Amino acid sequence: MFRFLAKSALATVIWKRYHRPIVATLSLLLGYFLVSMVHGDYVDYSRGAGDTAHLWLSYLIKWLALLGLTLLYYIYMRRVLAPAAKTAPQAKAQRREKASTPPPEQTEQATEQQDPFAQIRRKDKLTSRADLALNKHRQP
Repeated sequence: MFRFLAKSALATVIWKRYHRPIVATLSLLLGYFLVSMVHGDYVDYSRGAGDTAHLWLSYLIKWLALLGLTLLYYIYMRRVLAPAAKTAPQAKAQRREKASTPPPEQTEQATEQQDPFAQIRRKDKLTSRADLALNKHRQP
């Protein structure tokens, strides 16, 4: 039972972290397979029909398609695997602006109305019910 949970948790963590690269790689392999299948079908057709004069064009298109798929894959993977710090400089600038702006000043009375515990926070020493009970017990 524990082994199944461990495997499931590991699979979930891997999927959540790497689902885009996994799907992109599977799509690339599927694209390679489809291009090869279409090319193979055309080669079989042209040999069966006896028209092999333009077979070189089929190979050229096949390799250009494979090269294009690979190029798209690498561009996509570079974008997906790029560090988040490089992709969001505006978000960092906005966070810095928010941190540098001071909060609006409020009057003490307005603060107490909004925060009922403000008076307690200003006390030097807090006493609990247990402290009061001990003090009563010690004073007889």
